[in-house]
Amino acid sequence: MSQTFLFNLVDFISSALFVLIFVRVILSWIPSARNSITQFVWDITEPILKPFRIFNPKSSPIDFSPIIVIFAIEILKNIIERFI
Repeated sequence: MSQTFLFNLVDFISSALFVLIFVRVILSWIPSARNSITQFVWDITEPILKPFRIFNPKSSPIDFSPIIVIFAIEILKNIIERFI
């Protein structure tokens, strides 16, 4: 595989995850918006977000895991792209 293909693949996956996480955050503000699309977004993002919830303060009503995951994805993307 060429370096350009791998670079584009990593960029696409990180961008897609960013969009899905952003959509999930928006959907979390609309509790009545439950359908097959929202379930798909939830099913894709939950396994990624769940491990990062341990970093949330117990008393905080805000879930910071999407922010942490987005930073982690960007860091991982940069590390992978350096080795491509």
